[in-house]
Amino acid sequence: MTPLEWIQQMVEANREALQQMPFPPGLAEYVDELVKSGQTEQIIALMKMGFLIGIQQGARSEEVPAPSPNRIQA
Repeated sequence: MTPLEWIQQMVEANREALQQMPFPPGLAEYVDELVKSGQTEQIIALMKMGFLIGIQQGARSEEVPAPSPNRIQA
């Protein structure tokens, strides 16, 4: 699977959640300006940050097993 196919698949699979997600004011215009001015590296950096934040959030949501208490045998 190519990166483009993966992104398209993820957008389609999460379309409803993406539509409900609030967008910070001015961000659409900022991204539009980046596209128009050809700032590909900045766009990729934004995508990487979003991916990184998603990974961090996913890692936080995993349950961390509590260590079992030490037992002393008499």
